[in-house]
Amino acid sequence: MNESKPLTIQLPKKDSDRLEAEAKRLNVPPEVLAVILLQLSLAKVNPSINALAALWRLGELTKDVPPVDPVELIRAGREDVEKRGML
Repeated sequence: MNESKPLTIQLPKKDSDRLEAEAKRLNVPPEVLAVILLQLSLAKVNPSINALAALWRLGELTKDVPPVDPVELIRAGREDVEKRGML
């Protein structure tokens, strides 16, 4: 048997209105839709991944990579496309 625990949330009016409109469209009470959305969001969370540790590791992996100039990268890409006769 699943135990439940009450939870009260304060939503900005805009979000509350969106929740009510979507609940009405789906023909379910807003409270039910809120629970469904929360469950779906929690299902996507992978607790084994520590976001800060992952970012730190990414920084470590890329610390020796030279910086990229996005403008130069786009310019080089355009030149390549022009050479191929695609533009």
